[in-house]
Amino acid sequence: MIAKLLFIVTFIGAGFSLQLKQVVILSRHNIRTPLTTNLQLLTPKRWPKWNGETGFLTPKGRKLEQAMGRYFADWIIEEKLLLDKCSRNQVFVYSNTRERTIQTAKSFAEGAFGECAEVYYKNMTGMDPVFNPVIRNDSEEFREVVLSEMQAQLNNIDVKDALLRLNKIVDVKDSEYCKTEHVCDLSEVKNKIVFEVNKEPDVVGAIQLGNTLVDAFLMAYYDGMKEDDVAWGQIRTAQEWESFLKIVKAYHKIRFQTKLLDKDVASTLLKYLGDVFQNGSKKFYVLVGHDANILSLMSALNFKDYSLDGQFEKTPIGGKVVFEKWYEEENDRELLRVRYVYQSSKQIRDGVEASLQHPPLEALLQMEDCAVDENGYCPWNDFIRKFNIV
Repeated sequence: MIAKLLFIVTFIGAGFSLQLKQVVILSRHNIRTPLTTNLQLLTPKRWPKWNGETGFLTPKGRKLEQAMGRYFADWIIEEKLLLDKCSRNQVFVYSNTRERTIQTAKSFAEGAFGECAEVYYKNMTGMDPVFNPVIRNDSEEFREVVLSEMQAQLNNIDVKDALLRLNKIVDVKDSEYCKTEHVCDLSEVKNKIVFEVNKEPDVVGAIQLGNTLVDAFLMAYYDGMKEDDVAWGQIRTAQEWESFLKIVKAYHKIRFQTKLLDKDVASTLLKYLGDVFQNGSKKFYVLVGHDANILSLMSALNFKDYSLDGQFEKTPIGGKVVFEKWYEEENDRELLRVRYVYQSSKQIRDGVEASLQHPPLEALLQMEDCAVDENGYCPWNDFIRKFNIV
C-alpha cells in the first residue's frame, strides 16, 4: 500500500493522472498434491498421507486462492476499473483443463465475484492447446538448434551437492529404486534430453528425479504439514530450501527457457494473449495455467531476470503475472505496468490470506525493448509491437 500511495502522490504532484483501463492476469494454480504416485520407489521411508488425488488442488490452496480473488476484486474496484463485484460482462476467467487449474480458477472467481463470474474451460480430457507447452515445430533444423541449446544449459548446471544431500534425506541406497535399477546415488543417474514433437520438452534422469522429490517436499511445506512430515524434518532453513530449489529452477530453465524453444512451446498462449491485448473487449481477464506457461511466456517476451523476496520459487504457487494497461490523460497515451504478485513461502505455509489491508508481495517486472520510466511504466505500443515479432 505504501508503494501505491507514493505512486499516486508522485503523479498527482507532477500534474499527471493515470486511469486503469484493463488487467490481464496469468496465474499459476495454487497448492496441489504431488504429481507422481511413484515417490515410494525412491525411499524406504513412509511419505506423509495426502487427502486428495494426485495433482489435485488442496483445501488450503482453495482457501488462499479465494482470498487472492477478493484482494484483486477489491483492488480493481478501488482503481475504478469495475464499478462493483457483479460486472459479469466485463470479466473473463479462463482455465486449463487440469483439476488443479479449474479449481484454482473457480476459487479465485468465487472469492472475487461470488456467483457473478463463471469459469470457462474446454470440455476435453487432454490439455487445452492454449496452455499446452509442447514442441510444435517439426523441422530438423529447429530440432538440432534446440537440442544444442538445451544441452548447453544442461552442461552448465551443477546441482551435485543438492542431489547428494537428497540421497541422505530419502535414504536412496535402501530404496526399491536402488534394488531394481541398480542406481543407488541420484547424482550418478545420467541426464538425457527428450525432444519429441507434440510433447513437452523434458530432461530424464537425475535432475528430473531431484525435481520430483523437492516438489513433493515443497507442497508439504506449503500445505502446512508438521515439520517432521516435510522431508522427514531434514529441511528446516531458508538456506537449505534455496539449495534444493536450484534443482527445480535448473530443470525448468532447460525445458522452457532456451531461445527458440520458449517461443515454440508458448506460441498458442502468445497468440491468445496478443489477441486479448489488442482486441479484448473485457476489462479483467484471468488465465490459470502452470509454471511452464509463465516461464515460457516470460522468456519468449524477453523479460529481464527478476527476484522475488521471501520466495524459494521463481514461479510461486498461486503467483500471478499481472499485465496492467493504464491511460495517461496529460499526454494522451497508454502505458503498461507488469508486476509479479505473490505470497512469500512463509505466508503460504502460515495460511496468510491476502487483502487490501494485508496485501500480497509484489515485484515490478521489466522487458527488453519496452523501457520503463522511473515509476515502472513502458509505452503500450512498444509492448504490443512484441506480439508482431515473436
